[in-house]
Order: sequence, then structure tokens, then C-alpha cells
Amino acid sequence: MTLSIVETGHRKDFPSSSAAIKPQRLLQTDNVAALLVNVDAGQAIEPCRMSATVLYYVIEGSGVLHVESEQVEIGTGSLALVLAGTPRSISAAQPMRVLAVQVS
Repeated sequence: MTLSIVETGHRKDFPSSSAAIKPQRLLQTDNVAALLVNVDAGQAIEPCRMSATVLYYVIEGSGVLHVESEQVEIGTGSLALVLAGTPRSISAAQPMRVLAVQVS
């Protein structure tokens, strides 16, 4: 595969606050995966420790990125890099649409 394009514009729906967060896999190769994650206001991506380095880009919305003992407010246009093995979670203050690119 030399080129893959995925149109994400039609994937704007946010889950209801009672729905489970279900990342949508957009692309995947042997060492890179791109996921689109919708998080409703008040929801959180549970703390986890990933074996891949993850680049998070907030397409829209706002919330808090928790990395180890640090908490940082993130919002539309924020770009964050979290190294492999580092505990992290995201909680949404407003509905968030996040692109997560995992590189192993």
C-alpha cells in the first residue's frame, strides 16, 4: 500500500453519554494505526498503558488529557504526543472528536 485516503467528514456523530466509546479504525499498516474517537461531554477514555506511541489531534471539542500525574487541557487544534508505556486517559468537557495515530 503506497497511498490510502479516508474521508472522515461524514463521521461526525457523537455517541449519547450512555453509549460506550467505540474508536473507529480508519487506517492500519504493520506499524501505524489511525483511529477516530468520539467522546461525549462527561465521558472519559479509561486510563490505559499502550505499547505504541500515540499522537492525539483534537479535531473538535475540549477536555483534559491525563498523562501519568499531569493533567493538561486540550481543545480544537491541540496536538499531543504520548510515548509508549506511559499511562494516559482523556476526559471530555465538551463533545470531542479526536484522531489518534498509534505508531509502534
